[in-house]
Amino acid sequence: MSNGGLDAAPAAWKRVGSGFTAWWRALPPRTSVLILDWLILLAVIILVVVIYVPKGIWAEEDAYRSESHRRLEIIWDAEEFYHTIRGNYTMDGEHLFRVVSQAHDSLIADSTFIGDQVIIIDEVPFRITLPLFMDRQMDTTFSVGQLQRREVSDTTYSIRMWNAERSDHDTIFISGSIALAGAQTDDTFRSVLDTAYAIRSEVYVDYDWRRFRLELGLLVEPVTGEPFEIRYDSTLAELTIASPIKDSYVESRYLFFNFEARNHGQIVAGDPSWRRN
Repeated sequence: MSNGGLDAAPAAWKRVGSGFTAWWRALPPRTSVLILDWLILLAVIILVVVIYVPKGIWAEEDAYRSESHRRLEIIWDAEEFYHTIRGNYTMDGEHLFRVVSQAHDSLIADSTFIGDQVIIIDEVPFRITLPLFMDRQMDTTFSVGQLQRREVSDTTYSIRMWNAERSDHDTIFISGSIALAGAQTDDTFRSVLDTAYAIRSEVYVDYDWRRFRLELGLLVEPVTGEPFEIRYDSTLAELTIASPIKDSYVESRYLFFNFEARNHGQIVAGDPSWRRN
């Protein structure tokens, strides 16, 4: 059996190689140097793309994963507040956000809006029960705390009090006008000896600076735009908030690369699945 075809292939490659060598040697030196420079530049570009483009895609995947987890936790917190004020959970995410937001706005407008109350959602009245300090709980949960600095004025009083055991007067230092008013009601109070003023800097967390809003966009998976799943198992009395991505979601990036988002997990009975990994 003839193998002439197989023997012809190396010969053909040799002819191509010798032809390329002859062509290369015939080029002017400046032209060959310029071609080499462009080839080196192309190799560097390809190397940079191969290294940094995947890193950028991985960072994008991590960002979407973190945002998905944040939204799952927001929905869970909203469900917990809904359960507190209504006594049950709801599988309707839009209704959930509206009720919790309306209750929060009512508390902001009127700090005495506590106990058994009625709010109106789409012209439908809903009975709710708001515990004391619910407004602060909502603010610290749904607002972004901002560190602030303020100047605080302190007033220190030195007062004279009668000490019956020693049959003499004691000098006591107290801070603030409220403390002074309380001391003045004491039968042993005699007089204010001195008043000292001081200004100090205090750092505190302000939750009113950037109030958080339960926007309806938080109800959907940031990658696919599909709504998160809200399920309640009455047998186990378990609420579940889950990502709608079942297996994986893939998008093409820059022709040769893929962005891939796998299932972003779920929260079951308050336990986030990603914190168990």
